[in-house]
Amino acid sequence: MALHGILITLSAKRLSQLGADPETLEDVLEARHDTDIPGLLDIGLAWDALDVMLSERGKDALLGDAVLARSGDDLANADTFEAARVLAPPRVAEIAKKLAELDARAHVRARYPSLAGRKIYADLGKAAEDEEREALELLLARMVALYQEAARAKHAMLSIVLKAS
Repeated sequence: MALHGILITLSAKRLSQLGADPETLEDVLEARHDTDIPGLLDIGLAWDALDVMLSERGKDALLGDAVLARSGDDLANADTFEAARVLAPPRVAEIAKKLAELDARAHVRARYPSLAGRKIYADLGKAAEDEEREALELLLARMVALYQEAARAKHAMLSIVLKAS
């Protein structure tokens, strides 16, 4: 069983829909394989590597929320997930501001070597391959853009670590 990281921006309406009908989220997660869903970023197996590079697994409390929403509220009825937490719009805005200060490419290039020799989910960072580093740079840049858009729209952010076979 693999663990996949997913970030989804949530308008007040979307958050209310999830509360009223939790199966809506499962439908969205299934549909992500077939269609582009606005406000959804599938960070796949790279969630742990991104978390380490951004926050050293939560040592930076603000950026520790960027991938795993550690300080967020647990999503009700989320038994099918390893973790599912929602960050309120003010926290999303704080994270967006901090992420905006980063140059995604430079940050990953500087922090990527720190993954070597560590236990990172999916063994990312062990091969020091340019392809892997570039993929992480792209994911981080997309994550920064997602947070910027969510902050502008005053949306919440849902962070999911999904159990997938």
